[in-house]
Formats: sequence, C-alpha cells, structure tokens
Amino acid sequence: MNEIEMTKLLQEANDIVPKLSYTEANHIIDTKKTLIVDVREFAEVEATGLIENAINIPKSLFDQGVGVSNIQDHIDSNDKTYLLIYCAAGLRSAIVGHKLIKEDYIDVFNIGGYAEWLTNEELNS
Repeated sequence: MNEIEMTKLLQEANDIVPKLSYTEANHIIDTKKTLIVDVREFAEVEATGLIENAINIPKSLFDQGVGVSNIQDHIDSNDKTYLLIYCAAGLRSAIVGHKLIKEDYIDVFNIGGYAEWLTNEELNS
C-alpha cells in the first residue's frame, strides 16, 4: 500500500470511527459494558503496559483476519458491549475500528494513544 492509499484509508477510518476524549471514554467505561482493546504490537505493550482492564490484540492480527475472532472471545453476544480501541498515537486504532465497523460492530470508538491516555489520567487524578 503506497502513502496515498494509506492516507486515504486513514482519512476514511477517522471519518467513520468516532474519536472520544478522555472524559467521554471514562463516562462510557463507568456507565456501559466495555471492552478496551490495545492494538499495539506485543513488544510495545511489554515495554509500557496497558490501560487498566484493557486487553491486547495487535493490529497485525486484525491484518491477518484473526483479530475479530479474538474480540468475540471477550464479549457476550447477548450484551451490548462498547469497544474502545487505542494504540500508540491513535492511527492504528482508527484503522482497526474501521475494520470492526465493517464487520458489523456498532459501538466502536477510537480513544487515541496510550501516552495521551496516561497524561490525561495523571491530570484528572
């Protein structure tokens, strides 16, 4: 995929996947059933950790077609679960969120990057 195609894909993903602020994401976490998914690669997560209660399903697994089935392992199909997706900077999470919406998931949100989350967490504690 060349740079122009990647830019177009990212713009489409950002147009379709709502980006939540830290406050909006925490409101959903506090009031709804949620699954927080970190789509960074395993080595990135090992180096820095996860947001509290998040699971790690790397974007590379979504690219191989197995990430969506991993999501199914963590949600009850009878319940409405909000999917909050993040990565390092919010780019991969937008792309994965877009893939999930294409797979008929409805409540999918991009909550941005890990460092951004930690900064907001410190400011709001």
